[in-house]
Amino acid sequence: MVNRIILILKSYKGGILGVSLLLFLVIITFYTIINIPASERSEWNNPSYWINYPKNAAPYWTNYFMELFNQKLPEHKIFTMNDAIVRNYSEGTDYKIENSTFIYDYDFETFPPAFSIPYSIQVGDIPPAVEISVKRPDGLVFVIYYNSLESLSNGLDDTNGANEQDEIQSNGEILIESQNPTVKDDVSTNVVSQRLFSSSREITEALSDYTNLFDFSTNGLPAEKIIFSDTKSNVPLQGKYEFIFSLYSFDDNTDLKDILWIVEGKVFGVLGTDDFRRDISFGILIGTPVALLIGVTVAITSTIIGLFYGLISGYKGGRTGGFMVIIIDIFLSVPTMVLFIILSLNYGKSILFLIGLFILFGWPGLALINRTFSVQIKNYPYVEASKLMGESDFRIVIRHIVPQLIPFTLANFALSVPAAILGEAALSFLGFGDPSFPTWGQMLQDAHFSSAEILGYWWWIIPPGLMISITSMAFILIGRSLESKAKFDKRR
Repeated sequence: MVNRIILILKSYKGGILGVSLLLFLVIITFYTIINIPASERSEWNNPSYWINYPKNAAPYWTNYFMELFNQKLPEHKIFTMNDAIVRNYSEGTDYKIENSTFIYDYDFETFPPAFSIPYSIQVGDIPPAVEISVKRPDGLVFVIYYNSLESLSNGLDDTNGANEQDEIQSNGEILIESQNPTVKDDVSTNVVSQRLFSSSREITEALSDYTNLFDFSTNGLPAEKIIFSDTKSNVPLQGKYEFIFSLYSFDDNTDLKDILWIVEGKVFGVLGTDDFRRDISFGILIGTPVALLIGVTVAITSTIIGLFYGLISGYKGGRTGGFMVIIIDIFLSVPTMVLFIILSLNYGKSILFLIGLFILFGWPGLALINRTFSVQIKNYPYVEASKLMGESDFRIVIRHIVPQLIPFTLANFALSVPAAILGEAALSFLGFGDPSFPTWGQMLQDAHFSSAEILGYWWWIIPPGLMISITSMAFILIGRSLESKAKFDKRR
């Protein structure tokens, strides 16, 4: 049977293309399952997981096209602790200084949208102090932050009432980025974690000491437009920047556990990011197994039901067959999309529930086709001869009728997969899908909700739409090839 299917597909160029596209989807599926742990796949709707990513950033490769027009957007950079070019120590009589220096070669003609500095420090008996400075390409050094962790811990309650800089909302969850530093103190391990934003009051106040260095007024300018600005005019100063993070410790138990230096940009990743800072390529990857699971599960189950239901109703005939046809007609007359929306509103938006609905209303069409063929085949002379020879109905069905129905059944199976995927995508786009699962339809719904098509965020719309089209095209081409061969064999 497998060899026969392969020969059929080879006879039709569309079938070869369909198999190639299907192989592409299978490779993505296995890559996702093997390389992305389930714990990470479940973080799609967790805003805090994506806080280090930029908001609405275009794919990084768009800069290659923009360079043709002498333009280039700032790239999003995430410098980790291992990226520190210089890490040195200096000691005094009763203190120790640990410096971590990050180098950033800024060659863009626009300012970065913002920057942030999250870090974690193991605190000893005496609270340490933190100093952050920036050495610019023109040699100027700005100390943009200095504070002790003791004062931060005492002012922790004040940070909770800080003004909001940004909100990341996803399925009812809101993450607020404060204009003041956010501090988390883990008492059990004595580790203090802080995230300092470029809009923090401390940085703004520190930069006010350098206003006399600029030939223009810096009042009201955000920190990034001062730090990265030329002193003559408010345009980006290109060149090498050194970001220096200094930890002043006064005992041997204080240690810098982790630090990131994040300079936000307008391009990032292979497919960019969305309004919730999520990586679009990550959503495409983890959405592929979900799409194939929905399509294949619905197709297999509905095809098996449709095959044997239609076969039995056609072979039996009489009142039994007539009653079974009435059931088929009832299912075919139901406006399924409207019913799906009503049931989703009243019984939840579980993906398993949606799969069950697709199966429940996915088999009648195939059952009606198989019934028609079964009525014809059971009247063939060789089938009548088998009856006269005393063969049982079960043996006749398995030997003479099912083999005749297999080609059309396989074709309908291939066509049922994209139907289920498109159905789920349509429901998700309308807001009736399961928000806990990252599906391509859900991505399109989020894009529409955020007005991505109006704001020009094409990278948020095209990839999931293209993946839906590729998946549908793969199974449609395979199904058409099998169907064409089946019709040819039927005429013979």
